[in-house]
Parts: sequence; structure tokens; C-alpha cells
Amino acid sequence: MSETHTPVAVPALVLRRTYKAPRQRVFDAWTKPELAAKILGPGDVTVPEIEMDVRTGGTYRLVMLMPDGERMNVGGTYREVRAPERLAMTWRWEEDDPADEFDTLLTLDFNEVAGGTELVLTHEQLASVESRDRHADGWGKILDQLADTV
Repeated sequence: MSETHTPVAVPALVLRRTYKAPRQRVFDAWTKPELAAKILGPGDVTVPEIEMDVRTGGTYRLVMLMPDGERMNVGGTYREVRAPERLAMTWRWEEDDPADEFDTLLTLDFNEVAGGTELVLTHEQLASVESRDRHADGWGKILDQLADTV
């Protein structure tokens, strides 16, 4: 008798924040390069390069510059753009070996609530629980910084 192992699915990362800002303003922070460059570098990370073609089927690419000078590139394709309600896109880190690259799915829902906007960030199809936890840390910092931009 042989055993088969089925990989355990990594639960999606889901983060929620509420901002005292109109939902169009929160949506714009994710879709206008000059605003997105301010928020998409968590903590001391900066975003010196950003390209966005925000439409279904359009692509984006950004360079994150770490405090030690390391550059991390990420990009993807917009799967759904419904202003100012929802963005869904692939998220792919560029690796030294392209064979190590794969798409994850990032979805942002912008919900009107009394006094502002609730943002629900869902990041799925991550490779491991460790990867999910690293993304949770980065996304948490980004969502906290977003309050200063909107």
C-alpha cells in the first residue's frame, strides 16, 4: 500500500482596514502611480520605479528598493478593474531563475462604510505559510501607511 500526499492549501491572507476617506480616494492610491509609489514601499522601503496600465488586461511593474540597496521587482496583470469598487491582479516576484516565478492573486475590495471606506485586501495562492506570513507583515505596513496618503 502506498501513501499519497496532497499539498495542503495555504489559507488566503485577508486584511481589513477602514479609512476616513472617500472610496475613490482610497482606490486612487492603488491606481495612480504618483500615489501608489508613496504607499507600496513598506516601512523604510522605497519605490523608485513604477509603471501602471490600470485596465482589465493591463500590466503593472514596480521596483522596491530595500534600505540595504537590494532591488526587488514585482509585477503582474490586472484581471479586474472596477473603479472605485474592486481591483484584482496577479502578483509575481521576479526571481533570479524565471523557473522559480509564479503568480499569486491579489484582490482589493473598496467598500463604502459610514464615515469612510473599508479596504479588504485578499492575497491568495501563496507558496507557503511562511510566504503568507511575510506578505502579511509587508501588507500590514502598507495598509497602515495608506492612512497618511488618503
